[in-house]
Amino acid sequence: MNHLLRKIFFWDAPALGAFFGLTLLPAVVWFAFSFWCGIMVIDYSTFQNGAVCLTLFFASLAILAYIAFLLGRMLVVACLKTSFRWWRLGAALFFLVLSLGYVALCCFHGFQYGNDWKWVAGSMLVVHCILLLFPIIFTSWKAIAGALSWLGAFNVFWTLFACAYQPLRSGGFREMSLTDWTMRLVPYVDSLQHFFTLDKNASCIIFVSSGILLLVAGYLIYGSLMADYAKISPHRMFKGEVRWLLGIGAASYAVFLALALWNTVAYRRAIRDLETHFGHPMTMEELERQFYEERPANPEFWKELEELRKEYSDSLDEDERTYSWHPFAVLPESLHTKWKRSFLDNASRQKLEQMISEPIPPPKRNYADDQPLMAMPCPEFAELREIVRMEMHHIGFSLEDNDFDAVSSALDRMDFCREYLWKDHSYIAYLVGIAVTSFRLQAMERILATVLPTNEWLKTQSAKLAEIERQVEEREEHFAYGEAVIYLNVFHWMAYYAGKQDFPRGLHFHSLRFFFPQGWWLAANEVKGMARAIHVNRFSQLPQKGTGYIITDMLLPALSKGSEKRQSIVASCRILRGLIQAELHKRRTGEYPDSLDDLPLDPFTGQPLKYRKGSCQAIEMVYKEKKEEEEEEEDDNGELPDSHYIDYDANYATLERTMEAVQIWSVGTDGIDDGGIANKPEYGSSEKKKDDIRFIISIK
Repeated sequence: MNHLLRKIFFWDAPALGAFFGLTLLPAVVWFAFSFWCGIMVIDYSTFQNGAVCLTLFFASLAILAYIAFLLGRMLVVACLKTSFRWWRLGAALFFLVLSLGYVALCCFHGFQYGNDWKWVAGSMLVVHCILLLFPIIFTSWKAIAGALSWLGAFNVFWTLFACAYQPLRSGGFREMSLTDWTMRLVPYVDSLQHFFTLDKNASCIIFVSSGILLLVAGYLIYGSLMADYAKISPHRMFKGEVRWLLGIGAASYAVFLALALWNTVAYRRAIRDLETHFGHPMTMEELERQFYEERPANPEFWKELEELRKEYSDSLDEDERTYSWHPFAVLPESLHTKWKRSFLDNASRQKLEQMISEPIPPPKRNYADDQPLMAMPCPEFAELREIVRMEMHHIGFSLEDNDFDAVSSALDRMDFCREYLWKDHSYIAYLVGIAVTSFRLQAMERILATVLPTNEWLKTQSAKLAEIERQVEEREEHFAYGEAVIYLNVFHWMAYYAGKQDFPRGLHFHSLRFFFPQGWWLAANEVKGMARAIHVNRFSQLPQKGTGYIITDMLLPALSKGSEKRQSIVASCRILRGLIQAELHKRRTGEYPDSLDDLPLDPFTGQPLKYRKGSCQAIEMVYKEKKEEEEEEEDDNGELPDSHYIDYDANYATLERTMEAVQIWSVGTDGIDDGGIANKPEYGSSEKKKDDIRFIISIK
């Protein structure tokens, strides 16, 4: 046992041990990166296991401690056998302790108080001084040359490490940057990026190659120094352990390169399968063609619309902004009159409505291959959503004035907004289009509660609702295709163009694939997984459980909610068609039917929608200053009245009351019939959430 320990720790050959430690140090980094990539491919959830992570952490510490022992022992032995040994050893230890303490202090300062250039730059200058002063342990020119080589290699590889996260800094990803402080741990990072133009393929290869050559040069020079110390030939330093270590590293390189090439072929095949599935090439050019559909871009239109929207918003006082948030809320009569007059007389609103009174032209967009589509700015989504909310106010006021032409025109403008959004390709446009459609359907409920629409108009709207239902069904496949192209674009952009246009510049990652085949294997495997997982027509067909591909599992589950939202719109359209049917029956016979036998199917159950005539719970948003501690007044029997306030939202309260009405409802996503009620329990309440979808007409 004692003999084994002496051999493991190279007790009788400190120079050989130190050289083995020098070999093991970069090998540990290589194998750790290889292990990380391998686990991410095989089962990334392993890193979610705390015990596994702790084991890996302590194993890494043990290996680093072993390396530190081998190198430190050689350092001490060399100092003890050199003149002025105590002064040299003391100087080395002093600078080592000073550098470690200073770096720790600067890192603490950086995390606590943000990026302070002077502190962080100073800390790294101390580290550089240590490397430059390290030759005081020796007197040979080789020590100086080795230190300078390692200093150059350190700057190269730290620059690579710091720049590896730079794609997160570009465009819309800047706010996600996790490593602002790491960019400043070497004062020369920005200068190196500028000088070598690392976003260029050839420059990046030269830069990394120079770092590897400097690392190898320093390694061989210090190996020669240790051979001189041991009084043996330098080639004898490459004995069994070192040869095995280098051989395993070379073999792992070959294995990872083969895996990377195989997965590259596999992901390209998966993309070809996607193109066959969707019937379109997975390219920016095709996405651009589908978006424009020969419609000319009109950036001036969108600039004017944005300015008018801002003018409209700025023209509202604080109270009016509060009123605008709930279009159909009940206001006190004096406030209602004031708000109505202010709204209808607003010149900016009138100009906005004129602009969207016909099909909306597209803006100018850059679908270039070097642009990340996921970060493409699309401010028009929010603009159109707010404009549609504004149209809901207009419909409410027009119904009060019996101005049905204005009501019908407002609905048409809502349709133009929805149609524009559903010509887009991003999931956000899909969701905003669904929200806009939901606003339109809420407005339809208000319209049905009046006697203003003619029978012919109601029949036309029933057909329109069926058309909206068909469109939302068709659009899901369109947006599934768009999201597939967007995600593939993200991978492509990360590899070829990340950080190219923003400062600090990023790396040309694709040019590094032969230097780090483990990363290439992982990246190619992720693209393959994404391409296979998004081979669907419906968002509901996306994988709901772990696929083994971390990026796929991070991104795709959010898309699966799209099918639930689509089903909700389908259910709402069918409910309103049923209410139109009931309203037409009432106009023929003078009464709403007691039952409807031919109602459309509920998309959540496949069974007919529910219908009720009689006592129903109605909910209204009411503007009412009321404190939570106030109690409801009970009637003579000690019970609450039929109408009572049940929720609070700033100056608004949700009024729940019982009324005679007809209602049609869907059971919602949970498949449970809650009688048409939808509510969200207060935080901490044991009450179950109710998610029925309902529209109602009061029987007057």
